[in-house]
Amino acid sequence: MKKKHLILLCGMLCLLVNVQAQRDTIWLNNAWSFQPDTATVGQQQQWFTKTLPAGKNVSLPHTWNVDEQWQHHYGWAWYQHTLMVPAAWKNKQLTLQFGAVNHTAIVYVNGQEVARHSGDGFNKFFVPISYYVQAGKENRITVACNNAYSANKVPFSNSFDWPNDGGLIRPVALLISETPALTTLKATPVLHEADSAGTLRVQVSQPGAMKKPYQLVIRLREVNEKGTIVYEQTQMPLWQQAIAHLQITLPKVQPWHFDFPNLYRLEVTVLDGKKAVDKQHADIGFRNFRLHNGKIWLNGEAVKLMGVEWTAGSNPQYGFAEPAAEIIRHAQLMKDVNAIFTRVHFQQDDVFYDFCNRNGILVQEEVPLWGGETPANDTIRRIATAQVQTMIAQHYNHPSIVSWGMGNELQGRLPAMQQMIAGLVATARSLDSSRMINYVSNTVAHSFYNHPAFVPDAAALGDAILMNEYAGSWWSIPTGSLGNYLDSVHASYPDKVMMISEFGLCEPNFKGGDPRRITDLIYHMAVYESKPYIEAAIYFDLTDYRTHYPGTTDEPKYRRRIHGVYDMYGQPKPSMKVLRELSSPLEVQQVHRWKKGMLTVQLFGSIGLPQHRCTGYTVQVGGTLAEAMHATPVTIPTTMPGKQVYVEVKDHGQPQSVVIVRRPSGQLVSVWPGEE
Repeated sequence: MKKKHLILLCGMLCLLVNVQAQRDTIWLNNAWSFQPDTATVGQQQQWFTKTLPAGKNVSLPHTWNVDEQWQHHYGWAWYQHTLMVPAAWKNKQLTLQFGAVNHTAIVYVNGQEVARHSGDGFNKFFVPISYYVQAGKENRITVACNNAYSANKVPFSNSFDWPNDGGLIRPVALLISETPALTTLKATPVLHEADSAGTLRVQVSQPGAMKKPYQLVIRLREVNEKGTIVYEQTQMPLWQQAIAHLQITLPKVQPWHFDFPNLYRLEVTVLDGKKAVDKQHADIGFRNFRLHNGKIWLNGEAVKLMGVEWTAGSNPQYGFAEPAAEIIRHAQLMKDVNAIFTRVHFQQDDVFYDFCNRNGILVQEEVPLWGGETPANDTIRRIATAQVQTMIAQHYNHPSIVSWGMGNELQGRLPAMQQMIAGLVATARSLDSSRMINYVSNTVAHSFYNHPAFVPDAAALGDAILMNEYAGSWWSIPTGSLGNYLDSVHASYPDKVMMISEFGLCEPNFKGGDPRRITDLIYHMAVYESKPYIEAAIYFDLTDYRTHYPGTTDEPKYRRRIHGVYDMYGQPKPSMKVLRELSSPLEVQQVHRWKKGMLTVQLFGSIGLPQHRCTGYTVQVGGTLAEAMHATPVTIPTTMPGKQVYVEVKDHGQPQSVVIVRRPSGQLVSVWPGEE
């Protein structure tokens, strides 16, 4: 196979949408040999043709930058694995799936280079290897990795504020399939709000020229304990250039919502005659997310969103090589502070989005264009465009993702940068018309009463104005001017939904510790909630996090930003509970003894951030926190923002009461009067 054909096929395989392929998947995460190449001699000495001369046994995911000896090594390192290919696989399609390699990889099979992947450290990529392996024998897989600062990658050079962890930072798998094998499964669910009916548009494709049309078995089932099949049919679709489009109509579906994250599993099986030769699936959700009349609408309800961002790689034990359990642990910490909205500066592992799908967190996923040093040149434009295309293709099916982000804190008022961002926005819109497309700015300014010299910020190119706001710290304006400043920005973009995409306090750059963080958090939230045009806010950050930036640490081993309501290891600070309570959609006002033997809990629906209908929430009341935790839950009547409700519970007979509020899922929302 010629290399240009390999690259073409690899590119097509990169369009795999987020489906855990139900062909044969073998995880190759154990028994890898690793060797840093600090002298850059591996290529010259042709390490890819032999056993690594001083290899160390490691498991994947792996990064060398959490090893104190190698934490500042930014350059080449090598990985090697021995793969036994049974003789029975001789006519199978074999493809290596790399979860991510930061940021450049050269892949060799049995000493022969088979693929190069560069400039993209966080998206999956796929390498077909059938032509290069020897069936019935052991085969050597060698990967040369490089995380050196470079102008030929996104993020550009060292213009980013997170770790520069290199290596095979996510799992590696071998995909084994028959012919034909699907390369794309793209599902677009549409919720009909009037009657809760659903329409599902499905697109499937396969590489190369088709020998003949193939039948498909389409099955849709609920993702819950019952797993009820709601649709199943075998049909011969119309294939056009190896692509088939189908549409399914369902008379009734359960909508996906952050409090009720109802999921359906779409399964597509390819039949060659009566033989099933390939099968893929995707978890999907029927939900409508749109912006209209200056508000955010979810399934026909106007909502306001509150959340927090997590910077992956924060735990020094793992860095970017986080196992699934560590990713889930941090995502759960997000839920513990009532996050229903988040953004991520760079593409995450599927495990993260799967958690958000199942637990109700809305996500803006972004390409890692970050920082004012980033140029708007042809190289960055090309790499960023390719990342946008891959990101959307791989993660299109996730219902939790409601927005694609085209960058963060670039020089958004410069014409060349605006042109590049406009091109990325157009690319994203052409690929997905069902979601928001946004750019996150730290240069949003007001028009000074419509002054003719006013230059709109690149944030205006998106569907909403997303503004990182740091009055009183990074911004050179006092906190007391914040309200007027926000008003002037809104007046400059009156037709745009406005969201605060970051706010918080960064140490050691700004002193005061967690007490100042609490004061800063309370003040900024109070200002936002006084502005009816602010529809969402995201606190930055969930945890303190590692970074490659110098001068940001008070520890010698790992540079870090002290920016979180948890520390780097996920231990809560006092500010964690403050953020949780401020982010609660229900406010406990008082507990009364109006009726003998009963207590009456008085609650209000929040009219700040967040703001939405609360259905299926419960309260538990006891004389102490421990008693409240074990008390019988009582359902709170459906509560609208600003409305007061009363709930009667059995009197526990003690002078003081502790009230716990929980979501329909059982997740803790609030503890009143706030002592734990």
